[in-house]
Amino acid sequence: MAHKLLDITPTPDVLVALTRTPITPLDALSELIDNAIDSFHAAEIAGESSPVRHVVIEVPGLSKVERSEGVIRVRDTGPGLTEQHIANAMRAGYTSKNHFDNLGLFGMGFNIATGKLGKVTQVISARAGDAHAVRVTLDLPELVRSGTFEVTAEEIEKPPGLEHGTIVEIRGWWPNGDANHGFIREVARMPKATLRDRIGRRYATMLRGDSERGIRITVNGELCRAFEHCVWSDKRFVERSKYGKIPALIRIDKELGRSRRCLYDGVDFRGASSCPRCGRTESREIPQRVHGWVGIQRFDDKDDYGIDLVRNGRAIRTDEKEAFFVHVDPVSGKSEREYPIDGQYGRIVGEIHLDHVPVDFQKQNFQTATEEWASAIALLRQGSLLPSKWPEGHTNDSPVSLLYQGYRRVRNFGRADMYMGVYNSAKQKAERIPRDTEKDFYRRFLQRQPGYYDDARWWEFVEQANEPPIEELPECPTCMFQNVKDAETCIGCGDVLIGRSCLNADCRRMILRSAATCPHCDADQNPEVRFPWHCAVCQADNKPGEDRCETCGSPEGSPHPASTDVLRERSEIAPNLGARTLVVTLGNGKQSSPLDVTVHAVYQPIIASYGRPPVPLVTQIRPGMLIVFVDLTHPVFASSGLRPEYLIAGEAAQYIYQLHPEMHGKPGHNVAVLTTDLLMQGWGDAVTDNPDTVREEIRQLFNDIIGRILDAPNASDFYDELPEAEQLAMAKEMISAGVDLAELGTLKKGGYLKYCSRDAITDFFGKYPVSWFGGRVWSDPWPSEAELGMVVAGKLQDDLQLKYLRCLQDCASYLRYEQPEQLLVVRARAAVQFLSSKLS
Repeated sequence: MAHKLLDITPTPDVLVALTRTPITPLDALSELIDNAIDSFHAAEIAGESSPVRHVVIEVPGLSKVERSEGVIRVRDTGPGLTEQHIANAMRAGYTSKNHFDNLGLFGMGFNIATGKLGKVTQVISARAGDAHAVRVTLDLPELVRSGTFEVTAEEIEKPPGLEHGTIVEIRGWWPNGDANHGFIREVARMPKATLRDRIGRRYATMLRGDSERGIRITVNGELCRAFEHCVWSDKRFVERSKYGKIPALIRIDKELGRSRRCLYDGVDFRGASSCPRCGRTESREIPQRVHGWVGIQRFDDKDDYGIDLVRNGRAIRTDEKEAFFVHVDPVSGKSEREYPIDGQYGRIVGEIHLDHVPVDFQKQNFQTATEEWASAIALLRQGSLLPSKWPEGHTNDSPVSLLYQGYRRVRNFGRADMYMGVYNSAKQKAERIPRDTEKDFYRRFLQRQPGYYDDARWWEFVEQANEPPIEELPECPTCMFQNVKDAETCIGCGDVLIGRSCLNADCRRMILRSAATCPHCDADQNPEVRFPWHCAVCQADNKPGEDRCETCGSPEGSPHPASTDVLRERSEIAPNLGARTLVVTLGNGKQSSPLDVTVHAVYQPIIASYGRPPVPLVTQIRPGMLIVFVDLTHPVFASSGLRPEYLIAGEAAQYIYQLHPEMHGKPGHNVAVLTTDLLMQGWGDAVTDNPDTVREEIRQLFNDIIGRILDAPNASDFYDELPEAEQLAMAKEMISAGVDLAELGTLKKGGYLKYCSRDAITDFFGKYPVSWFGGRVWSDPWPSEAELGMVVAGKLQDDLQLKYLRCLQDCASYLRYEQPEQLLVVRARAAVQFLSSKLS
């Protein structure tokens, strides 16, 4: 029978397909960092150790990426690569014989990482003994067009400063429509300080120099600093009756065994003379060593706790919780969280090295189904942490279990549970130290301040938590005798220690503070006292003895003129303005509870605040009912033509809106939409207005506003808070207006507002309203705390901001409707007329 060989070499499309692998920006950069670190290690094995082990990373800014410019560059100070080394790095699926010490494993990480970031990857490498450098370019779209895997290696002059080492450059960002479009934007828009912190966490052990693989990493010229856990020292401990002293930090270094493994695929020989998978005989003996530490963080937190799991100096998992604090029943398979069990805050942390445990090809997790993983976890935590689930006669004395038994609860602040506290003299016990104090201590820890970087100052608050402050004994100034606290007379000489002057103006001699009568003149020391009184009408405080308010002239005890009791006496029910059983459908699809609205027509102006113009209505809220007192002669109805039904419906809408805080921020749940629904139900047709005229008035209003806020304070702060979608929309608006995006840096002070959406302008007012008042935008002044007091001014500020914000929101939302319903037109018209009348 004839045989024929078939060529099954994959097409270059395979490389493009690899770039679709879901990874994070940090994973992509880490793959390039891993390759650099592996080159350092390979040099050591070859006897060519680099004196400086430095990885230099350059990441472009978002503005360059948006212009399809910029380059990602990762440079190392390793020995450099040969042409074959570069080819191996670019060959998908290639793997070296070293599965055990390298960070790179499966031969696809380089292709995935570089291809995910950009279309074109260039590798330049130079060796110390060579007169030239080698440059290889991998252009993925070109490979696909040519249908070949071949790339060209060029000999070039060594770049300045590159005597030896390797440079990897990635450029040519994927276009819109490609699956990888936008990945580079995620990298570029990440704050560089955040990127350095995350790299500092992932490579902490190497950056600290804890191992032989000490390195330096810089991002855009600034050093990545190694993450450090803020833990108690191993000299601190708690005592538990069943376990004795349990230190706050337990160090671990245990070899679980050794295995002989194949150099090609890492498979365990299991006593055989050759690899069970590939049949090769080359092997290496691998120690199954677990080392590191687990301990107690000096503060607890909802998220920042758990154990970091490290392989060859690189963190694979950080803050790992499930492997150590979740127990899986071996019979039912049911999972149960065991820590934290008494609350939401945890403080068990650690750093464990599992160099021998295999990881997945993306290096995002260990292979938890392997024997290596199971034996390591058994050493660290064994089975359940709960004593109630231990087999009879068995004690779980694993490191994690010991910490759990000693530190799982924080109820007794101080030495008992090793937590910082302060003594509360009123409760006569220790209380938890304030969170702000903890944050300040941690900030000082990060700054490595003495006493805070170590745990000396922290420990003072542990030791002193249960010690009440020493009470000072008052000393008699005459005879120097120390008396008990609160003694009114000296036991030694009888002099008055705590006293007061006699109220009798002719006497005025010193008597005991508690004396009811003066022992010298018999004058009564408890005369009738008249207190100042507060006027409910104008909110002014009056002196004792005044029968009428000095500010408004109202008799003492007069009720507020806008109180419901007064308004009820001066009004009559207007049935045609009320409504019964109003029900609206909320944004979550559920219906609101029925609401009744009763309206009273008031005979006279409603004075809500003394010295201020009358208001059109006042609302009393009861469960399921609104009682609205409305002045139908108010100018807002008489002059502007606004129907009272609109304001009444708005009060009902505000009531329903506030009644459902869980819906705040969800689409469709706002006062404007609710008002529309209620008007349709309860009050029928509304006054008609021209939708296009109202839309044009709103556009003109926002143009007037924008012209007044281009130099407003906090404009630069608001730019930093703009969501990504809003920034993108703003950039598109600038481009359509012919503005070069390079000018954005000078426009951040306020000029960028000309290109923002109306919703963004509204958000700017909502966050920074103060500067808009007093003449910049609105003619109304901003209520002053100096003039009105903090409480009154704060209330007036909130009311003023909310009133203007609602109107701005109504106007901004109206512009989104192409064919608005008539009721929305009416509400928007009222809002724009109000705001326009208030422009300075």
